[in-house]
Amino acid sequence: MTELCSFTPAALLAGRRAVVTGGAAGIGAAVARAFAAHGADVLVADIEPIGSVEFDAAAGGSITQVEWDVRVSPCPPRIVEHRPHILVNNVGHYLQPPHTFATNAPALWDELHDINFAHVLRLTQALLPGMTERGTGSIINLTTVEGHRAIPGHAVYSGYKAALTGFTRSLAAEIGPAGIRVNAVAPDLIESVQVPYAALVPEEDRHLWPTWSPLGGPGRPDDVAGVALFLASDLSRFVTGGTIHVDGGTHAAGGWVPRHSGGWTNRPRNP
Repeated sequence: MTELCSFTPAALLAGRRAVVTGGAAGIGAAVARAFAAHGADVLVADIEPIGSVEFDAAAGGSITQVEWDVRVSPCPPRIVEHRPHILVNNVGHYLQPPHTFATNAPALWDELHDINFAHVLRLTQALLPGMTERGTGSIINLTTVEGHRAIPGHAVYSGYKAALTGFTRSLAAEIGPAGIRVNAVAPDLIESVQVPYAALVPEEDRHLWPTWSPLGGPGRPDDVAGVALFLASDLSRFVTGGTIHVDGGTHAAGGWVPRHSGGWTNRPRNP
């Protein structure tokens, strides 16, 4: 009998269940729509209503919601009862404008810990037994480019995002033998709820977008959702413990920007 090609056109997540935190808007909503469009039954965990969602119903997917503030422990029983094959830990936030570490209030450290790291530990641990029992699972953690490079004014936020990257690697090694994969996605220059580039960048400055990254910018939430779909599906069956940067190349460029006259510089005269 001829073995079917792994890349036969089909819904990539048919028959699977997924949980997406913070899926009511922005990147999380794009991920939820992409998963549902490929046949997954998606449970969105968010404190905001999901509103109107659009996806390819022909794939047989669905999107429902449980209202939950991820900072509140424990997670609702409904999330565990959903028995997801896929978990996307999407929630994260820097919470305030830039402040030097010396002027940070220690109470903020706890808030940043809760919104960027603690909930990932709690929810992942709550859902691991079910994934282990089924012998399959894909956990996707949304980090940020600032977990891999400096962001002055947000040192604590950056530290927790870096911790999430380390957690991703170590957990992947630990639970890989159980058939569960763990990966991270690190966005940058993506239009989002926290950073609405369309509103923040005046029309007269948008000609500078090609200098922001090798691929210009800004990117769209769907750019992140496509990578999450890959990591959730069997297309990435042999991928674990890694981080995929969805940033137009900013992490790879490492601060290098193109000159208008040609060539590159990492010391722009008019930053």
